[in-house]
Amino acid sequence: MAELATRSQIEDRRPRWRNWAQNQVCAPVAIHHPTTEQQLVEIVRLAADAGRRVKVVGSGHSFTATALTDGDLVELDRYTDILHVDHARRQATVQAGIRLYDLSERLWALGLAMPNMGDIAYQSISGAVATGTHGTGGRFGALATQIVGLRLIDGHGAVIECSRDQEPEVFHAARVGIGALGVVSTVTLQLEDAFNLHALEQVLPITDVLQKLDRHVEENEHFEFFWTRGSPGAFTKRNNRTGAPAQPLSRWERFRDDVLIADVARNGLFQLDRVVPPLSRALRRRLPATNREDYVDRSYLVFTSARRVRFYEMEYFIPREHAREAFERVQGVIHGSGIDVRMPVELRFVAADDIPLSPAFGRETASIAVHMLRHQEFQPFFEAVETIMQSYDGRPHWGKLHFQSADQLARLYPEWTAFQSARRQLDPDGRFDNAYLQRVLGPRSG
Repeated sequence: MAELATRSQIEDRRPRWRNWAQNQVCAPVAIHHPTTEQQLVEIVRLAADAGRRVKVVGSGHSFTATALTDGDLVELDRYTDILHVDHARRQATVQAGIRLYDLSERLWALGLAMPNMGDIAYQSISGAVATGTHGTGGRFGALATQIVGLRLIDGHGAVIECSRDQEPEVFHAARVGIGALGVVSTVTLQLEDAFNLHALEQVLPITDVLQKLDRHVEENEHFEFFWTRGSPGAFTKRNNRTGAPAQPLSRWERFRDDVLIADVARNGLFQLDRVVPPLSRALRRRLPATNREDYVDRSYLVFTSARRVRFYEMEYFIPREHAREAFERVQGVIHGSGIDVRMPVELRFVAADDIPLSPAFGRETASIAVHMLRHQEFQPFFEAVETIMQSYDGRPHWGKLHFQSADQLARLYPEWTAFQSARRQLDPDGRFDNAYLQRVLGPRSG
């Protein structure tokens, strides 16, 4: 008589899924690649009948365990169409799996563009909005603020169409839902006419940047900077709309900056760190930050850039008025702790919004992001930074590493209970739960 397979043997036969940073892995019962909304509905209904959980993944660019499951994993890589464009209203309805870069190129061909974007374009639109992803600009909200409508599949497989006028309470919560409320099927985005950006990218003295920080934010539509340990300068990016024709970087300039400098040279030096750290640090100080200084290009090509070196990231959102002080305290940790921090600290700015679990809810916001190379131990540095951010009631990015739990997070969000009410309504059986959501949101009865 054949022996029954053990649980570990069964799991060994299952498909494996890993995120972009390769720090999260799971063994789902099955990985689905739907192409229609009806297929999404059927996956949820069949999982409900079988008592299994369901998680959805876009591009897998989240650093957290938000997409992990031992049930059904839904990949949206084949669910990527633009379904409808309303040129008069400058709105487009798109399937949830479309990647931001593909979306941007297709919108451009239609004469439209997203008002703001983050600095990478690998993410799916649904994953980006669900985690509170944002760009930079004191007058611009997170990507979720561009949503004017969405279709959501709840824990029983029912499709809910919502907007500010239709199912407004669901819409209110679901724009930043971190996968807890259901499967986002489509989103309708408020766009604007396609526009060029004038990009001015320069290394400026970090002391000057900090002294003039408010001025930089107020005088530019989109401002951010990167600072690396040991550098007296910060790499600043100032992007503003322009009616001027495109004067883009040449293919050679893009290859030089994105491949030779950003990829080959920097990645090579990161590898050299393991063998001869002093030599690597000396060479890195001599490596040009960038040769891009002044150009005009399509908005989405200016907003975003390549990320070929894999890393871990933490990002916190704090009231904008504390930006300089908090950044200088992070500098102090880097200089004083002895931790080998090789990647830059990034500072960006986000307008206040009204979305319950948006990290920018109700306050003008600065975001501080820190990074560590994938092979490095990140926790001591990230914990030290998190302690600083907690002193400003900092809210973590939902898709990036942090160590907070529901008890700590609840007090940071004035509409926490409204979100929990929507969670109980839309997913009463915990169809979309996993360990990460249990940690950061707590039980649905809470």
